[in-house]
Amino acid sequence: MDKVYIEPPNNDVNKINIDKNLVEIAGLHSYKYLKSKSTFEVNGTEYLVLHTHYNDPTGLDALTVRNEITKEISIAYVGTDATAENGIQDLLTDVQLLSDLTLPQLEAAEEYLNKINGRFKDQGGVSSVTGNSLGGPLANYAVRNRPDIKSVTLNPAPLPKGVIAPDKSYDNITNYFTNYDVLTGTLIALHLDSRIPGKRYNISTGIPQIGEKFSILKKNHTGYTKGGKYVIGIDGEPGYGEIYDAEADAHIMTSIWTGEPLYSGHSDRIEINRDNLNLLAGAMEGDVSTRLGHAQEYLIHSEEIAQHEGDRHSERLSRLQMIFEDSFENLIGNPLFIGITTTSYRLTSEIDHLIALVDMAESASRSLNGVLNSPPAELVEHLFNRSISVESIFGQARSQLLEFEGGITNLTGFLQNILHKEIPQLFSGGKETLEDVLVNDILAHYKIINHNTAKLNSHIAEFTKQVSDLGTNFGERDASLSASISSGASVQHSITMPKKNDYILQTSDHMLIGMKVKDVLLEGSFESFKGVSHGLLLPLLGTLTGIAFAIENTLEIISAQIKGAMNIALSGTVPGKIISIFSDFDDKIRSYVSSALEPIDELAGTIEGLRDGLTRLTIGFPALLESFKPYIDSAIFDSTDYANIHLYNVSAMAIHEEMELLFDDIVYQLSHHKGKSIQALCEISKRLKDNMIQLREQVDRVTL
Repeated sequence: MDKVYIEPPNNDVNKINIDKNLVEIAGLHSYKYLKSKSTFEVNGTEYLVLHTHYNDPTGLDALTVRNEITKEISIAYVGTDATAENGIQDLLTDVQLLSDLTLPQLEAAEEYLNKINGRFKDQGGVSSVTGNSLGGPLANYAVRNRPDIKSVTLNPAPLPKGVIAPDKSYDNITNYFTNYDVLTGTLIALHLDSRIPGKRYNISTGIPQIGEKFSILKKNHTGYTKGGKYVIGIDGEPGYGEIYDAEADAHIMTSIWTGEPLYSGHSDRIEINRDNLNLLAGAMEGDVSTRLGHAQEYLIHSEEIAQHEGDRHSERLSRLQMIFEDSFENLIGNPLFIGITTTSYRLTSEIDHLIALVDMAESASRSLNGVLNSPPAELVEHLFNRSISVESIFGQARSQLLEFEGGITNLTGFLQNILHKEIPQLFSGGKETLEDVLVNDILAHYKIINHNTAKLNSHIAEFTKQVSDLGTNFGERDASLSASISSGASVQHSITMPKKNDYILQTSDHMLIGMKVKDVLLEGSFESFKGVSHGLLLPLLGTLTGIAFAIENTLEIISAQIKGAMNIALSGTVPGKIISIFSDFDDKIRSYVSSALEPIDELAGTIEGLRDGLTRLTIGFPALLESFKPYIDSAIFDSTDYANIHLYNVSAMAIHEEMELLFDDIVYQLSHHKGKSIQALCEISKRLKDNMIQLREQVDRVTL
């Protein structure tokens, strides 16, 4: 179970162990189950695996490594790994961490520290421990009573209740929380983060996305992803690119000069001399320039996406109109209403057909009257003193159908207004110009951001040259001073003052309430759209439904009269029986009645179907509008593109925030210096920091 490699110690090297290295070991290398005597590299430093401890019955997995530059020894506790031989114990421990139980794996972690500390005592013992996830509480538990040993964790789980002494500060423990880790968010929400001892610092890494399902969640939790980057968008499409520095350690900001993390205050004071100025210039030309270049690249991709949205305005509008048409017609559920939103041709043609059915029924009724008014019928009328007529109300049915056709035409006109005026105004915030308000405002704001980014980069470049020139100047002064001492001559060299050029960034009067403007635009436009739709459509539907009811009533009266005439004529009276013996009177009546009722029945069925559709539309239209709202949201700005802009922008802002932290330390180191050239450099660095803050705030306006 235990494998060990021992090499003679090297006590001549200054023993430091930076947090960045420990975080990478915890979140990346510890999960590789490295073998004893193997080596791996972290941030340019080689580490040697001295000892491994895998497959412990408690579930504990750990390894001991040595920094081959400092010879500092560290223990890395492996986080939750359900696939390990005793991985089920990891899952059990994860659950039990929420309790107040004494957990075997925690005790095993402390025992392992004590064993390794004793075994490598001649090399200085263990100076630090680290762990991610479950490895975090293992590391913290092991050193809770060892203030001489440092613990650095990444997204640690909490310790069981009662383990932490409420009156202890645990200054030897540092925990880094990444801002998109689900475990971290859950701990904070449940107030369980109070069970994590020591200092806690938030770092910006990962992406706020649950794409690729579990994969992204895992990467956000461990702080590391393959290749150190996330791919955003689709290759060949606007906005396609990569978010770099996905590794957690890349986002731990440390002093340029001392390597100290900058979260708990400034680094220790340094002497401002040639070497330290050269270190600053090197950092500005290297990591600082690279990181700010990435931020600029992210913002360029964001603008590409916004511009693409602007170019797709007609497409987004057409798609929204089509969705409304389909939703409206599908809600009615009657094929005769298909196309009602663009033209009422199908329905008005059907109404013309219905009028033709009325004409057919009326013609058949005339023929029926001819039979009923024949001498046998007159005899029946004389005997029963009844007058039979079915022609008087056909004109009323025809008139009602024409009125219904006019209502359908009005409905189509209303829908045309919705499609070609009201829906386009959803993009414009109610403005009659029908402009793409949100996209236009975003693009105008990005134009200013791009201008300010270029100006900030120029400011950085000039500052870098000023630092480099001043370092060279200091070196020349030292050489001149040395020469003057040797020769006894006076010093002839003077220090050149850095020039304080003004780099004033543009202010922006766009996106003043940030991306909330999208919600404001959506709510305002939707409420206006809903008000117009309800106010005009519902009365139209009410009128059409009322006419349909009236037509159905008229048809019932016509049908009743026709059937009543037949019943009277064929009532089975003696005269009728006599007449039927000598004629085909019964057959004629039944034939004409059938000819009159068939078109009436077809007409009645069609009108009933139309009325049912109108009723469904009346009842379901409010729900249709609510279901339409998410489509409006997406059409105002595509949801996927909107999310990708967010990913790019939060990554750019994270870099700006980290650079602000770095420049805060630079300002601190350059301040309180008597040399006027350093004071001038300090003032320039202050302006740079202020410009970074201003630019970050502007980027924040176009970030969700």
